[in-house]
Amino acid sequence: MTERINPTIPFVNLHGHSVAGSIFDALGFPQDHMDFAYENGLEALALTDHGNMNGLSWQVLHAKKMEEQGKNFKPIYGCEAYFVPSISDWRKEYTKAMEDKKQAQKVVEGETSGTTIENEEETKKSSASILNRRRHLVLLAQNQTGLNNLFKLVSDSYREENYYRYPRVDFEMLRNHSEGIIASSACLGGVYAGRYWENRDKGEKAILDSMRELTKNMVEIFGDRWYGELQWNNVPEQHSLNHFIIQVCEEFGVKLISTADSHYPNPNAWKDRELYKRLGWLGQGRPEWAGSGELPISVEEIGYELYPKNGDQMWESYQKYSSLCNAKYDDNVVLDSIKETHNIAMNRVEKFYPDNTVRLPDFVVPAGETANSALEKFCLEGLRAKNLHNNIEYTDRLKLELDVIGDRGFSKYFLTMNEIVKVSNENMLTGPGRGSAAGSLVTYALDITQIDPIKYNLLFSRFLRADATDYPDIDFDVADPMAIKDVLIQKWGDNTVVPISNWNTLQLKSLVKDISKLYGIPFTEVNKVTGKMMAEATPAAKTAHGIKAGVYTPTFEEVKQYSPTLQEFLRTYPNIATHIDALYGQVRSCSRHAGGVVVAEDLDKYMPLISSKNVRQTPWSEGQNVRHLEPMGFIKFDILGLSTLR
Repeated sequence: MTERINPTIPFVNLHGHSVAGSIFDALGFPQDHMDFAYENGLEALALTDHGNMNGLSWQVLHAKKMEEQGKNFKPIYGCEAYFVPSISDWRKEYTKAMEDKKQAQKVVEGETSGTTIENEEETKKSSASILNRRRHLVLLAQNQTGLNNLFKLVSDSYREENYYRYPRVDFEMLRNHSEGIIASSACLGGVYAGRYWENRDKGEKAILDSMRELTKNMVEIFGDRWYGELQWNNVPEQHSLNHFIIQVCEEFGVKLISTADSHYPNPNAWKDRELYKRLGWLGQGRPEWAGSGELPISVEEIGYELYPKNGDQMWESYQKYSSLCNAKYDDNVVLDSIKETHNIAMNRVEKFYPDNTVRLPDFVVPAGETANSALEKFCLEGLRAKNLHNNIEYTDRLKLELDVIGDRGFSKYFLTMNEIVKVSNENMLTGPGRGSAAGSLVTYALDITQIDPIKYNLLFSRFLRADATDYPDIDFDVADPMAIKDVLIQKWGDNTVVPISNWNTLQLKSLVKDISKLYGIPFTEVNKVTGKMMAEATPAAKTAHGIKAGVYTPTFEEVKQYSPTLQEFLRTYPNIATHIDALYGQVRSCSRHAGGVVVAEDLDKYMPLISSKNVRQTPWSEGQNVRHLEPMGFIKFDILGLSTLR
């Protein structure tokens, strides 16, 4: 382990992106950025992904892990929102576009996913229609109140009336939900930059007047929590913008910060990030900034470095890039802007973890009852309906199960499942129950399952132990899970029932094909490799594990180890081997869990909801390898299709 760096200038990067929320724009999961930042001498780090907070669960869980390891490191929760001054005005333009049939088709085609791919040039254009135009705005939560407000802003930005290709916030939304939030003006695609791009043909006075008008609004909303943001790179327009920001902020007494706007977790990852960006545009028409498939030789060709820098590295970047662009600054002003980030992180932002109180709906508990008493009442009614209420074997078993459920605090979970089952039974064919839940008399009494566990000698302890801390997992089968989810949303509202997201990642076969395509390697040569590698690796991997029969899928490492064809290909093209190692497992897209939903109340206040095709869904996942919902206080309910039993 390398020795931790001890920089001389205090600094915390308050503007940073990860692959969890800035897909095809940033590389590395939050934990990769946090670990490097800590080793690089930082005491805190902000995560501000584009338009969402999908990476927050990774950030929180890793911060807790770092704390357990004795590392004093503060996670700062944030978002780089997409801003327009008025949603109302933007909506009028949207409606006008929808009246034109050709434009309307483009609009429909644009509304495809709960994720966005950032187009760097588009945010800088002044000529773009208001329909596509948006400006970046960095928002940071100071405390739990600010975090709840930030969740609400993100959730509302994904509402149909605010969304086209990108989720949006405006002045009115910020006024309503600004408490506990620190804001800054972001990058060359930011809110100050927007005024610069829109007015620079009109001269300096027009630029300054427009930036003054924006500053008045932001100071009115945020007070001294509004900051002008400076960045350091080899783009001449950045330095022009920096000077305007410095002048306007000095006029209004607004403090300045400098940020690294990090997009990859360490200085060596810049080339992999460049290639990852290009992968996002394969088959979609490459934007001008993406260039050809040929990657730059050095980071100097790009003109900026986007990793979590420390204060000394920020100062070096300022000196280097201002000199290259022949831009003159007051050193004290810049130094203060670097140091101010540390003051914000240490003194204005609390160190806290999001409230992860388990949230289940209150409406499942009848008036005048507690969750425990209501569950007991419903179970006894269920036994009576089955004519088992006078059988001591059943009543004793029921008492045992209810005691365990009550002691663990799980009664409301069973009541919620009970309500889901009622709605499902009223609307469609439901399954008899499967898995360990069939060992519970409580689930049988509530008709969640139709299998008598006592008759078939099934054990409750296989389903739920007395010392359990995780919520039990009930797989409930219905004829049409998508339809029943729609029914539940209509009945209880889309702020109570939300489908769970899945995050799809880059896999070996697609990476070999896509990276090879960008490097111009003939398809026939690539196809020979991808067609053989699994067939070669699978029997060798099975032998290594002593597996003699059955299906086995070799891991990423095993395919590289046991496929001679792939090994030869990667020896021939070593660049591709390097990129595959860096990009394997990075996020490719967002989809929806086949059956999982979260059921709670006021969800948009407690999680930053996203949406896909106007259906709200969770920003965090709960799958085999990623279990983030329950640690954040949300319980997954599995409503699966009967076809999965085939």
